[in-house]
Amino acid sequence: MNQLIKSAFSEMYPEKALDAEAKIKYSRAFKGYNAKVKYTKTSMEFRLSYSWKEVSDEIKTGLLQSLFNKMFNTRIETINIDLYDIFIKKIPQLSPKTKSDPILEESFERVNMEYFHDMMISPNLEFGGDNFHTLGTYDHGTDTIMISNVLVKDQILLDYVMYHEMLHKKFKYKNTGKRTIHHSRQFREEEKKYNYPDVEDKLRQFLRKEKFKSRFWFL
Repeated sequence: MNQLIKSAFSEMYPEKALDAEAKIKYSRAFKGYNAKVKYTKTSMEFRLSYSWKEVSDEIKTGLLQSLFNKMFNTRIETINIDLYDIFIKKIPQLSPKTKSDPILEESFERVNMEYFHDMMISPNLEFGGDNFHTLGTYDHGTDTIMISNVLVKDQILLDYVMYHEMLHKKFKYKNTGKRTIHHSRQFREEEKKYNYPDVEDKLRQFLRKEKFKSRFWFL
């Protein structure tokens, strides 16, 4: 059994024994500092992105303990989890900026100036294909905002989705132990400040029309 896993578990659950065969596997398939655990009654494999390989054991212990909280539905707090949370929140500052696009740069600058006092540092920016279901994402591990190509035609909607993803960058997330909250009450309150009436209705109508056009194109 991996000693790091054993000590992380023992600190959280001293009255229990970890009987499952447990190991850590580093993978280049994950981006940034992503990680997950795959487990059964007899085995436990923590799959960490290769970026974790050079991170200190104290912070990795916090990562493992955070995953234990999710696995066993507990809310145990440890110093290592605190160190891990601090490290995770600093990741965007460490991520290299290698991706950009002039259209997305202009959108980011408009939104940054109007809603963030021009104080937000630009992340990686990229388009993500003609996706109608996922209009935008923010990857905390790589500090990357991805926007769907379908929004190129409408600057207001492009900026709205950009604003949403920039809020994710601003507020990051809240880890309760049991689950990760990405859309907090504070996030929702800030989202309502987007300065365009009925923007959600406009977005729905726009997507409906674009979906219809895409179906007609392939007939």
